[in-house]
Amino acid sequence: MGEIEDILLTVADPEASARFYAGLLGCRPVVTRPDRALFKLSSGRALGLMRRSGEGGSVCEIDFPMDGAAAVDQAHIDWWDRGARILTPPHDLGCGRSFVAGDPDGHRLRVFAAT
Repeated sequence: MGEIEDILLTVADPEASARFYAGLLGCRPVVTRPDRALFKLSSGRALGLMRRSGEGGSVCEIDFPMDGAAAVDQAHIDWWDRGARILTPPHDLGCGRSFVAGDPDGHRLRVFAAT
């Protein structure tokens, strides 16, 4: 089995979610349509935002690995300044340092540095 390359999130409003992620990631989507948006990330992976059909939807968690606890703390400050909703402030775990933010659709964005 190969590696998972891309992430697809179902969202209520792809255009609003694209604005949120553009601010957070510091890049613009390569595709923006009323029903979808697509970001190409520096890792080569893609983040797709697809309009969900119907009410509700499942919530996903995306992990953002960082190099060290100081980078986690700086990302927390940066994301807070960019308007991210912080669900869990930076804290130390047995395996490293982490915080969790939420996107407009309730998807969890975990920033962490393993020790």
